[in-house]
Amino acid sequence: MSERRIHSILAADFGSVNTRALLFEKVDGRYQLAGSGSGRTTIGAPTDDVQAGLATILQEMSEATGRRFFDEAGGIIRPEQADRVGVDTFLTTTSAGPSLRAVLVGLYPQVSIAAARRAIAPFYLDAVAEVHLEDGLSARGRLNRIIHSRPQIIVITGGADGGARTALLEMLALVREAASLMPQGSKPAVLYAGNNSLAASVREMLSQRVEVLIAPNIRQQGREALEAVQSELGRYFDSVKRHSKGFQRIALASDSGILPTARPVETMTAFFSRLREQDALTIDIGSARTMLSLGRRGSVQSVIGNDVGVGHSAAAALERIGEEEIGRWLPFHPRKGELAQYASNKGLRPASVPLDMRERYIEYALLRAGIRLMAGELSQLDRRRVRLVMVAGGIFSGGGPGALDMMLLADALELEGVVQVRSDPHGALAALGALASVEPTAVVQLANGNVLENVGSLLRVSGQAAAGTSALKVKARRDSGEVIEREVSAGDVWHLPVANSRTVDLRIQARRGLSIGGKRRLRLKLGGGRGGVLIDARLGALASAATMTERAVNMLRWYAAVTGQEGPVAIPESWLARVEDV
Repeated sequence: MSERRIHSILAADFGSVNTRALLFEKVDGRYQLAGSGSGRTTIGAPTDDVQAGLATILQEMSEATGRRFFDEAGGIIRPEQADRVGVDTFLTTTSAGPSLRAVLVGLYPQVSIAAARRAIAPFYLDAVAEVHLEDGLSARGRLNRIIHSRPQIIVITGGADGGARTALLEMLALVREAASLMPQGSKPAVLYAGNNSLAASVREMLSQRVEVLIAPNIRQQGREALEAVQSELGRYFDSVKRHSKGFQRIALASDSGILPTARPVETMTAFFSRLREQDALTIDIGSARTMLSLGRRGSVQSVIGNDVGVGHSAAAALERIGEEEIGRWLPFHPRKGELAQYASNKGLRPASVPLDMRERYIEYALLRAGIRLMAGELSQLDRRRVRLVMVAGGIFSGGGPGALDMMLLADALELEGVVQVRSDPHGALAALGALASVEPTAVVQLANGNVLENVGSLLRVSGQAAAGTSALKVKARRDSGEVIEREVSAGDVWHLPVANSRTVDLRIQARRGLSIGGKRRLRLKLGGGRGGVLIDARLGALASAATMTERAVNMLRWYAAVTGQEGPVAIPESWLARVEDV
């Protein structure tokens, strides 16, 4: 495909709530974003056909760009014809639909099972059960665990190539027995990625009962080798989606196959990490699930919470995170059942917006706590090294106050130093990652262009200082020549608006005991964005608040600072009432 001359590229990403479409065109030898659109995803009743929603979006894009996408039969025209008719390439990604149930079978949890968990992460597979030599179960117990888990896929790993076979053969016999006891039509696929010398035995033992996929050993020469395993998982994911009613029509038109959104997002996270030679973190928090992807030295580690979202799975997220953890981010005592009611309503109407500031703070609390939970599962995350954060999802890409977005990220991630924050309002990361294997040149040109939005720069102060005392002295010189001098107190945030395409020179002096990224003196030239520059000198003031009144005063004051509100902060009296008094 890469040998063809590609002048136009259409990319569509189908989320649980929203579908996004992007059109890239080659103009004067360079690719650029030529059009974009979004709308509701038409999956499930009554339509259950994602192409129906995409057709509405493309009709609007056609009117804006002058390009016709569909033929008279409703199919996407490929390749591009004369007079801006059709496109050369059509790429499709999705995170919509329920997670696929997986059972992991291996030898040891810290080795083969752990590798399998990392391999399945970007494919929206929910590891509902694990079977291994240290699970404490009898053979019958393991058999029951597999059967009762109702897996759609069983992933088998373990053993060194040419190594011991007996234990793994026993696990394979267990899977064979489980498959024979499952009803026809409910039998899982089996992906084997263990000791290569047993691959033929796997086919012989299982192929008469289930679909068998074979990949090279997930561990080779003592190291994880995930790429080949993930290629097989990608083919499995595509097969499941293209046979589902909602994706049947769109699958016929797709040049890429149906890719899980997380997979190309991983590709772009690694790309930006290599490009900047810095750790890069991507956060995609959606209605149904949350993904964090960490790029470090060109490699990537991802975690996905299939039950951590701010819409469809809000109730599941609340149950997993816990009301106490979410409550610590609220400036009021939640009423009995209030959080559960909010989560239930959000699950029923995931596209709804908060009715008042009380609901808004609950949404922010769920967002912080969800990201914080998932960040704790990134074993390679070093908060001192991350210098770029890319955010996606309706909450972060809705065009709200950028400084507020950065403050929420500061709370959730507790990063250190100077961090650039960029937003993906169009869903471009998934599109570019899918494009990487088709037209790499286009990816480089577009990534260095304007497909991502500059939110701003977050400067987070570390150390200890009494609240209200001077933490930093800042001198800011705008490129217009205007000079602003400010003393930032411990326990405060300061937002300096800097418009996109503008810059500001900062000179910062921190008091003894405080630093930004380990430095007391900094001189920086920073670009602007929707959120400008945010200096966070709160230094744990939220956690140290002795009373709800103190917490509420702080949180509302910070909110006012990052949203540009002026005047005194008013706290509703009902927010400070004890739960038993409400």
